[in-house]
Amino acid sequence: GPDFPGLVPVLDGRVKAAHPTSGSEHHQYDIHVIPTRFKEDGYDELKSHQYSVTEYMKEVNTKELTWEVPPVGLAMTYDFTPFEVQVTKSRKSIWHFLTECCAILGGIFAFSGMLDNFAYQFNKSGGGGRGGIEMHSRSPVA
Repeated sequence: GPDFPGLVPVLDGRVKAAHPTSGSEHHQYDIHVIPTRFKEDGYDELKSHQYSVTEYMKEVNTKELTWEVPPVGLAMTYDFTPFEVQVTKSRKSIWHFLTECCAILGGIFAFSGMLDNFAYQFNKSGGGGRGGIEMHSRSPVA
């Protein structure tokens, strides 16, 4: 499918290095294909695919013919995932940002009020360690 922002083409520009000439090799590539939808505000939705690749390489000694020796060559397996990744890119409005800021400030104010109330009740019940503060008023003597 078409490219979209954030897509990492893992095989672009990949070149295989020189192979040792001492023996043969068995190469296996596991390719996992993931359907992807990309949505961005103001643009049409893109339907594409992402993929991941795992590479295995094993040197094969062709003089040892046992059941465990893989065949010389190249094997590729494709796996199509049963789920879809949906990437959504959007921006929040300034009003949404201001609402979130007010909600945070309101939460801080409410929490500090609860802490103050808890400290007041704790001190009032005499649990402050000093028995609380008692205030007496005297009437003026004439």
